Amino acid sequence: MILIPEIITFFSFSFAIKIAQTCRGLLKWAKLWASVRELSRAYEYVMGLIVFMPTAVLSWFPFVSEFQTRLLFNQAFSRGLQISMILAGKKDTYKTE
Repeated sequence: MILIPEIITFFSFSFAIKIAQTCRGLLKWAKLWASVRELSRAYEYVMGLIVFMPTAVLSWFPFVSEFQTRLLFNQAFSRGLQISMILAGKKDTYKTE
């Protein structure tokens, strides 16, 4: 239950950063612009980690690759083609003449 307020707080922080960037001239005059820039960078780094870390972690597991291949070549799998041999670059063991 505590996750929802944290998400709302995180997104309101994003909104506050955007407002601060809009008031750039005023913040430069008040000597606060460097702080706003650093907070913005930190926010972008955290959001990048939240978005890309699950992708990076899942890419290490072999079943994700197999699942992706199955989704991409679903029609070929339903026809009974040997996509794994094509993707691996192996030649067929028998010749058709």
